[in-house]
Amino acid sequence: MNLHITHDIHTHNVFSACCSDRAASTKAYLEKEAALGMTVFGLSNHLWDERVPGASYWYKNQTILKAEEAKNAFRDAPAGLSVLFGAETEYYACKDILGMSPEGASHFDYLLIPHSHLHMRNEVMADFPEILEARAAVRKKLAETFPDFPEKNLDAMAATLKEADLLKIFPDLAPDIKAYTNAANVDTFRSLLANPTLEVLAKQLPVSIAHSFSPCGVPHAMKNDYLRAISDDDARECYEKAATMGIYIELNVGAITEVSFDFSDNRLIELYRIAKDAGCRFTFGTDSHSVDGLALISHADGIAAVLGLTKDDIAPFMQCAVC
Repeated sequence: MNLHITHDIHTHNVFSACCSDRAASTKAYLEKEAALGMTVFGLSNHLWDERVPGASYWYKNQTILKAEEAKNAFRDAPAGLSVLFGAETEYYACKDILGMSPEGASHFDYLLIPHSHLHMRNEVMADFPEILEARAAVRKKLAETFPDFPEKNLDAMAATLKEADLLKIFPDLAPDIKAYTNAANVDTFRSLLANPTLEVLAKQLPVSIAHSFSPCGVPHAMKNDYLRAISDDDARECYEKAATMGIYIELNVGAITEVSFDFSDNRLIELYRIAKDAGCRFTFGTDSHSVDGLALISHADGIAAVLGLTKDDIAPFMQCAVC
């Protein structure tokens, strides 16, 4: 008998800076989830624990204190809908910093932790070597043109140029973007699993790796091609380590369907089948940033079916939300 998934624990509402749906209040999410027949709803806004130094400008105002404001609406949850207070924190692989302390984690029912926010350059993934060289060349030219500028201003000016800008300025640059990105995709997973704070957190509360191997920042149409360059052996190594640590793997419905709605030709599905064989257990989430986006959970049953999941494959704290 196929599983019926009735939980969604990866959601972002107006308390996440990347949410553009002004109607995405906690109350609106609760009402929508109940209408969709969900039995467990988890709110998991982006945040960085204010106890941990090193937050970027984007994260510095997305704190635990701010996120907790959303809990005020939990008491109005519709009958039959259990509500969990979670968070999607961050892992800066370039600095080996996890944006959540054990003290901060005590505020939550569960944590989602990504390794694949590869668009966060020089935080999660470093610039391509060719880009660093191009940026250095621009800085040198700026220094020659404006010899009286302070060093920090020259650094800031050079840093404002994005990869696309530099590739236009230096058309002969030919970084192997796919190879570099895929190497980083695997390396960030490995380094996250080796982070000592993660080991502590995983013993403290349920932790699920958010959208593993789904390379944020890669255009949708190219993702399947990129993912095929990740070897089965590398994926198996990462997933076996996660399973040994008692860390769950998120089946991110948004990421999976972004690659392809054809689950027979979807490399993420293949990777998650490896995770299943490696002994991992799963959580489901839409990664929705809007009220309407919550409806994407309708694809969860199809994902569970194609992977051949049973109730035992679901993270124990979510087994109440499958039937």
